[in-house]
Amino acid sequence: MRRGPAVAVLAMIMVLPLAVLQAPTAPAMARQSWSSWAADNQPRVTTHRMGPANDRRVIATSVDGTPIVARHYGALDAPVQLVIIGQMHGSEPGGRRVARELGHRKVPDGVGVWVIVTMNPDGDRRGTRANAHGVDLNRNFPAGWQGARSGVYYPGPRAASEPETRGMVRFLTAVQPAAVLSFHQAFDLVDISHPRSRAAGRQLAAWMGERAAIVRCSGPCHGTMTQWIDAALKTVAITVELDHRVSGAEARRAATAVLRLGTWLGR
Repeated sequence: MRRGPAVAVLAMIMVLPLAVLQAPTAPAMARQSWSSWAADNQPRVTTHRMGPANDRRVIATSVDGTPIVARHYGALDAPVQLVIIGQMHGSEPGGRRVARELGHRKVPDGVGVWVIVTMNPDGDRRGTRANAHGVDLNRNFPAGWQGARSGVYYPGPRAASEPETRGMVRFLTAVQPAAVLSFHQAFDLVDISHPRSRAAGRQLAAWMGERAAIVRCSGPCHGTMTQWIDAALKTVAITVELDHRVSGAEARRAATAVLRLGTWLGR
């Protein structure tokens, strides 16, 4: 991939004021059916309080005006910093349970964890994959971005056109994490598409009791968050595909696996 356009777009993003990446997932038909499923059947955790964080940053404001918040747990100066994104697509709420579970855990020495429960609060309220502009945020990042007129994977009018994307790019660039884990549904596996992330992905999958596999795109595959992280930050970027329903036990097991991964990365 040519890096020139990506660097140019990143430079443009970084000069914008602070407002306060992943392989693709399931087929469009499944996505559309999950919207109603998410609203009707998936246990919601939005009213549960998270534990006290030692830092809190508003990294962006959504299209509809909702703050997107990153909370930090563990030592801010720990050598291994993780970023956990519970939800990118509004029709995939299961990872929110994992994110909130992490907010109540004791973080191991040498590890710090940034937790973002959702980077798409507008889509979450609507139960839609896209944000309030109808943009698939996982096609909007400035790495291999390609335009399209419309569709379930609509990438937006330009790379990083969306405030949620720009905020995430600024935040990750500032934090420079050792790994970024983005939770999705519902392939029930850990995606190891990016070579630099495969060893960590296999470890995470083993601790979660899931399989590790390379997930191929069911639609256009460009401008994804983990593509951008891999190209621009050159760090571990893992998509975790949960099952259709995420029980409390599964959320606890996933949270434990995340913290074990932090210790493993600092070995």
